[in-house]
Amino acid sequence: MTEAKQLDDEITLYTISNGKISFSTMNYGCTITNFFVPDKNGNATDILLGFDSVDEWKVGNCSHNAIVGRFANRIVGARFTLDGKTYELDKNDGKNCLHGGFTRYEKMLWQGESFSDSEGEGVRFTRTSADGEQGMSGNLEIAVVYKLTGKNELVLEYTAKTDKATPINLTNHAYFNLDGSGTILNHHLQLDSDEFLQANADLTPTGDVVSVSGTSFDFRTEKTIGSDIKNLITDTADGANRSLTGGNDPFGYDHCFLTRTTDEKKLVRFGKIRSEKSGISMEIFTNQRGCHIYTGNFLAGVKGKGGVTHNRHDGVCFETERFPNAVNVPKFPTCILRPGEEYWHKTVLKLKTEN
Repeated sequence: MTEAKQLDDEITLYTISNGKISFSTMNYGCTITNFFVPDKNGNATDILLGFDSVDEWKVGNCSHNAIVGRFANRIVGARFTLDGKTYELDKNDGKNCLHGGFTRYEKMLWQGESFSDSEGEGVRFTRTSADGEQGMSGNLEIAVVYKLTGKNELVLEYTAKTDKATPINLTNHAYFNLDGSGTILNHHLQLDSDEFLQANADLTPTGDVVSVSGTSFDFRTEKTIGSDIKNLITDTADGANRSLTGGNDPFGYDHCFLTRTTDEKKLVRFGKIRSEKSGISMEIFTNQRGCHIYTGNFLAGVKGKGGVTHNRHDGVCFETERFPNAVNVPKFPTCILRPGEEYWHKTVLKLKTEN
């Protein structure tokens, strides 16, 4: 069942329910505003951080639950060269470009319409990112589908076509908290990931792919997110945390973990997160080669739903993606979309409640 509600003259909120779980999304930024899942006591729990009013969504600057692109994550030096031409981008993250720069998809109005297929029911959002927008080449026709299945799965599917060669890397920047509030450091996490991208002090990839074995990044066996976070400050596999804090304060995870796929035409399981407190678990499947895990390291002081002032690590993001800065690292899998090709990205989040 899908319901549509006008929030103002331009913004429509869609709510989709399968009778067990439900989510709401609006055409402002392709943003998922709420995601209600019953906890082990039967209480509906909103497992997404966010805001209570449209005005708060408009001024938020942490990409809450919205689509980010044309190139999610960081591009080093805010520039790249493609087919012999150099493109200059916004430097909105130090010397680098993050999530598209100052003109972000998350602050744009999209066209929305109810959607259904054999998998489920939801909303389809579309817009054209014009040639030159964000400094990028090509008119990019984008479609984003969020849908709910009868198996309690939230499906996120992105497609795009271009009339000029362009980098592309779309994702959703949802902040999850399976308890609805408090820290996520006590959430249990297991990842089907053997490697991650080593990060520089500015959180850009060094270009090296590093084994998780023997490091704080090894979640192949389930453990709590916070169990090894203190070791990030001394972990020789990655120097980002030491450089960020300049002391003994581990900042958190903000790194791209590799999935076990080499074929973007197929989905693979990436991992599972669960909370003993709520009994809610979420399993993640994707066709992307990477998933950037971000433990809400910059959330401190942000005011969220219900007037709550967040602390660091109050939410965790699973940004399924192509590799950060892939446009500047030849050995990384390509992120270039060319005329006649179609970009396809699908992520499935499977929800379950256990006693």
